[in-house]
Amino acid sequence: MQLRDILVCLDATPAGEERLKLSLRLARAHHAAISGVYSVHDDAVEAVLFPPANEGEPGAAPVMSGTRAELAEQRFREQLSAQGLAGDWLLIDGAGTDAVIEFAKSADLAVLGQYERSGATRNTLRPEEVALASGRPVLILPYAGSFPTVGERALVAWDGTREASRALHDALPLIAEAENVTVVSVVGAENERERTQTSLDRVVRHLERHDIPARAETIVRGELGVSDILLSRASDLAADLIVAGAYHHSPYREALFGGVTRDLLDHMTVPVLMAH
Repeated sequence: MQLRDILVCLDATPAGEERLKLSLRLARAHHAAISGVYSVHDDAVEAVLFPPANEGEPGAAPVMSGTRAELAEQRFREQLSAQGLAGDWLLIDGAGTDAVIEFAKSADLAVLGQYERSGATRNTLRPEEVALASGRPVLILPYAGSFPTVGERALVAWDGTREASRALHDALPLIAEAENVTVVSVVGAENERERTQTSLDRVVRHLERHDIPARAETIVRGELGVSDILLSRASDLAADLIVAGAYHHSPYREALFGGVTRDLLDHMTVPVLMAH
């Protein structure tokens, strides 16, 4: 199973550069084309938060509107050419969530950045909205850090729902060469372990039939939140990818009460593949 069409949202920030690097690695591994999406709306914000190194020096040229987009496009096309990859440059005006959703519908995978809900955030896109509305898997990268590997050591969050099943199968191209995959179910009480184990065993067997080494874990929740448990286990396992379904309840209920989706994306420290 291979990816053939990758969409990546770019900007002139270190996090945007990391998304480009990862997308290029995936494109090389899967012989895929890349569509780079850039929002002109972000240029003014980037000019303040990430000024060029020589800005303000005597004789330095002022950064004009559109220049950052042009430089980003130039780097994007140079990288594609240097690595023998095909792709498109898609320039959008404004925050562009609806446009990204439409583009994502015809991609195998969309690569987006984490949305920082507090502080002077750079990223105006909520990746969970793209996953929910596009019906396509979304790979979300944290706004800080570098990610040289994704999918070599994966944690799959499993609760038997449709969303969890969709995320698992959408992740297969990313975990096909995994060293190990841990499938984790978080239960509310000890007496739920046996029922959950049957479902976990089927998932592990399915992955092994894809030649993916896998093991199962069942964890009793206790006083901790589900997202806290998943993130803690991901750290313990040195996981480079978390696979999770988006919105186990309705988005309206998630908006009122939070939920695993929001908590996981708020505190993620490794890439998360999310699907609905």
